[in-house]
Amino acid sequence: MSKLTRKEKLRRYHAIYNQIYVNPRVHVHEISKNVKMARNTVSSYLDHMYDSQILFGPELRLEYYPGLNKYFHLVKFDDPNNAFEQLREIPQIDYCSLFLGDWNIMYISDGKYDPSHIEGFEYLLFQGVRGDITTPRVPLTDWIPAFKRMKSQAHEFEPNGLEKVGLPVHEPPSWDEEEWKLFYEYEYDFRKKVTPALRKHLISSDKFYQWLETVCNHTTVLMRFYPDGYLNYTHFVFLLRTGYTDAVIALLSNLPTSTVCTHTEEGLLVWLSIKSDLTFTDLSATLQFMKTSGMIDKFSQAIGVLHYIEGEEEQSLVE
Repeated sequence: MSKLTRKEKLRRYHAIYNQIYVNPRVHVHEISKNVKMARNTVSSYLDHMYDSQILFGPELRLEYYPGLNKYFHLVKFDDPNNAFEQLREIPQIDYCSLFLGDWNIMYISDGKYDPSHIEGFEYLLFQGVRGDITTPRVPLTDWIPAFKRMKSQAHEFEPNGLEKVGLPVHEPPSWDEEEWKLFYEYEYDFRKKVTPALRKHLISSDKFYQWLETVCNHTTVLMRFYPDGYLNYTHFVFLLRTGYTDAVIALLSNLPTSTVCTHTEEGLLVWLSIKSDLTFTDLSATLQFMKTSGMIDKFSQAIGVLHYIEGEEEQSLVE
């Protein structure tokens, strides 16, 4: 890999990412055939991409249905580090992040969780149901042409008065106990090998493939791609108040890194990963164009610093 130019490496990274995005459980030999690289080369690249945090996923997330009962909270504390340590110990909370910006703590909980009793509480900026989470496909592009297309789309946007109200709502899975076990087994690694998982839970292969046929009817599959490695970017989260979620997602899908979009009752909560101060300037200008055109009503923003997921080690989001 060391003899290749950076451009060629990125092309290969993107080709492999694209294969898994289209078919999350695609076999390595199929990737090899489709991208015209040796199987061992593909395996080597995949290992490198995961180890270097160029590639994350595929992961499964349940689509929103009444009764899912997952809530986002964006909160401002006087002492966010102390609040972070307290919140991560609460069983009801399965995700917590430390930020700098309009809020400094984000957490996801089972049901609403009132943070006002925690020392240093200042205000709750947002509390809402966690809707569908998606990761639009990342194009093979660079920052300058990406922002050029984004600004053009923002300028050309015309509000049509057909604003979407509320969250997309889906039917809950009608899975039995074994199928729910399979979902939780594969939730954070949809490419996990089958036989060890089935032996662990004493589930038949017929049952697995029966579940596999239904899983994408009730979940979204998340694939994240960061060509230069996750820790080499600054990670922003934007709370966008908008009735034009499809137009916003289509515009942000021009970026050369993954965008994570979560539907809320008032719009979108969006994770963006930016490379430099110059691209942040372009991003700020694009957001203003989006606001001027009526694509978004207003936005709040913060920079990610540290996050904690239940059952995992906490991870810094900055060097």
